[in-house]
Amino acid sequence: MSCFGYRRELSKYEDIDEDELLASLSAEELAELEKELSDIDPDSNVPIGLRQRDQTDKTPTGTFSREALMKYWENETRRLLEDELGGASPKLEPVTEEEEDEEEEEEEEHQDNKAKPEPLMNSGPMTSRVENLTLLKPQRVEPMRLTPPPPPVDPNTSGNPIVVDDALQRVLRNDPELTEVNLNNIDDISQETLVRFAEALRSNTHVRTFSLANTRADDPVALAIAKMLKQNSSIISLNIESNYVSGKGVMALVQALPGNNTLTELRFHNQRHMCGGQVEMEMVKILRENYTLIKLGYQFNLPGPRMSMTGILTRNQDRQRQKRKR
Repeated sequence: MSCFGYRRELSKYEDIDEDELLASLSAEELAELEKELSDIDPDSNVPIGLRQRDQTDKTPTGTFSREALMKYWENETRRLLEDELGGASPKLEPVTEEEEDEEEEEEEEHQDNKAKPEPLMNSGPMTSRVENLTLLKPQRVEPMRLTPPPPPVDPNTSGNPIVVDDALQRVLRNDPELTEVNLNNIDDISQETLVRFAEALRSNTHVRTFSLANTRADDPVALAIAKMLKQNSSIISLNIESNYVSGKGVMALVQALPGNNTLTELRFHNQRHMCGGQVEMEMVKILRENYTLIKLGYQFNLPGPRMSMTGILTRNQDRQRQKRKR
């Protein structure tokens, strides 16, 4: 019943002349009808994302005037300056070139009057004019320093208080009170001095830690340290990070470890020259014969040597744990 009723309602629109109806519509009504039809029956050739109704039609606000915009921002800036200085100054108005010249002349007269003794009586409207100009001029506010300035840095200091010559003599004397030699971050130490330290530590029996990070040590220093590790039996920690050692020097250090039974920590990361994949694989192959190293300061680039080295260090840690239990 409802379907027949709907058709009966539509039958009364069959005799309407569409052309006559469209001709009676105004331009605004035709534009509105076109928008409605585009929503009801969109063009299938147009992508779905482009079928939205155009809602950007706006009435024009007028032509662009740069002078009016600049004048507006000048007034706003002056108003903000007045608010920052206390808000007691009168409202500013746009200043012309003639007024600027008059203000400059009045400022010069005001400066000349400052050099003269001030009169006892007020000078009238001229004084009020100058006072108004003084209020209109924004004053420069210096920023407050919340924290005290840092102390001056002495370029001769490196942050390491060690006396190099004194430490070298104590190493040569095999001083029993010297158990750590820390040469980190000493910029002016020579490579010959580092080699002399390595040679002096060959027969030393009391130094337990030897550090020379960030001292610009190169391959000759690494070779001297490798010879020292083959003879020294007291050093348990060696740090040679952040230097200029290449793969040749690193391999010399690693090759000295199978015969060393005291070194437990070795750090040589962050060198200027990269070791490479071949050096890393050779490094792991040699360190399999070492059973005392439990800490290695180096970031492997290849996942294979990295996993193998982790297994070697875990094995050595288990052996050290079993020795302590015994």
